[in-house]
Amino acid sequence: MEKDIQLLDQFAGQALQALIEKSPFFDKNGEYGNKISSDDLADFKKELAKTAYNYAEWMLVEREEAIEWLKNSPKYKD
Repeated sequence: MEKDIQLLDQFAGQALQALIEKSPFFDKNGEYGNKISSDDLADFKKELAKTAYNYAEWMLVEREEAIEWLKNSPKYKD
């Protein structure tokens, strides 16, 4: 279970990095990006993190399906 959580966190980190790269830059003071309130900025960050974990969960689902496929594939059997 601990390994799955670590893998989930790793996948989420990778997804979050990609999401951040594609997101507009927000700044509560408007100095470096689009001005946004502190509350809206916190909500935006929370939604990004939720989305990253959603992608990570689907990566784990697909990983399990790929493992099963490999186990049943004559080409990859021992």
